[in-house]
Amino acid sequence: MKEGSWFLLQTKSRQEARALENLERQGVDSFCPMVRVEKVSRGTRVVKEEALFPSYLFVNFNQSKVSATSVRSTRGVSHFVTCGGSPVVVPKNLIEQLRKRTGSNSDELVSDLPKIGDQLQIIDGPFRGLNAVFTEIDGNQRAVVLVDLLNQQVKASLPFKSLTATDKGPD
Repeated sequence: MKEGSWFLLQTKSRQEARALENLERQGVDSFCPMVRVEKVSRGTRVVKEEALFPSYLFVNFNQSKVSATSVRSTRGVSHFVTCGGSPVVVPKNLIEQLRKRTGSNSDELVSDLPKIGDQLQIIDGPFRGLNAVFTEIDGNQRAVVLVDLLNQQVKASLPFKSLTATDKGPD
């Protein structure tokens, strides 16, 4: 391992924060890129901060002060990601780009939820192939849409997995 290089660590499931905290206590420079994600929870849209790469984080440490074994043995850490038996070295410019894109001043929001008025296509079930317009969320897994049926718009509640965005933009 080279001194002053960034390495990729795999953490135990959902323990990125624990690993970061314990690594920082050891004087290890650690980085876990976080993004704001929009999801449906209990029928409403919520924005949560989540790891961009779940179960992974980046570390940079001085091997004369901290050993790789102690980094690997840190609570929350599973192991170094390796290739051919050697830990994967991550380019510094990649870390810099990730920091710029996911920093606290970044207002980007990751969301695959439709917005009111979005044009959708039904890809599953009895309405398969028909167009629909998103109107609202109906629980955690369903959406209320207006389906074009016999020259009328009929309200229907369909699972999100049965809907996809259309390529057709606003007219």
